[in-house]
Amino acid sequence: MVHKYLTEVGITGAGVHTLRHTFATHHVAQGTSLRTVQEVLGHASLKPTSIYVQLAQEAVKRELQEHAL
Repeated sequence: MVHKYLTEVGITGAGVHTLRHTFATHHVAQGTSLRTVQEVLGHASLKPTSIYVQLAQEAVKRELQEHAL
């Protein structure tokens, strides 16, 4: 079902995992605690959740570069 709706809106090459990954990365970048993200994703430990910290930091750096004066 997710694939169907992504295709309808012109998003290709994405799926449920991509949406989950994007959700987590954006939440960490916006300051949601890692524990909260861990809970929502259903991870048993912080180790798999911690990857989103690095991804969020990279996303923030890219955004700052894109909007630099």
